[in-house]
Amino acid sequence: MKVVSIFSLVIVICAGAYFYQRCKPVWQFDHLENNARKVITGPELQKWATNLLAQCPKETSFKVQELGTNFPKQLLGLAPELGPNIFVHVYDDTNSPPYVQLYWGSGFLGATGFYLGTTNFIASGSNHVWIPGVYFYRLL
Repeated sequence: MKVVSIFSLVIVICAGAYFYQRCKPVWQFDHLENNARKVITGPELQKWATNLLAQCPKETSFKVQELGTNFPKQLLGLAPELGPNIFVHVYDDTNSPPYVQLYWGSGFLGATGFYLGTTNFIASGSNHVWIPGVYFYRLL
């Protein structure tokens, strides 16, 4: 009887650990904006993005590893299995200012992240405004 109880306890602990590891990225994704607010401010994000825009005069994308120290380290732990991915959007149309998109997501969960630009950048759609030029978005 004691062996069965111990074996059952081990199975329950292993199953709990497995489900915790599978559910953790979903929880991180669902709480990304609140967790980001705890580790970085809008002005810090904007400063980083405008510096990146000054270095990238054309449309491009980056992986975090490519940027090295030129990436806010505070963002790395928000949802590491889902991103972030970095896209620099530069349009020929001078009425559309360039901006940086930070993206976390998957085909199952959708996408969430930031649109970052200068103070005159206005992101379209329903976004949470952190400061002028810094928007948090969620696409399901």
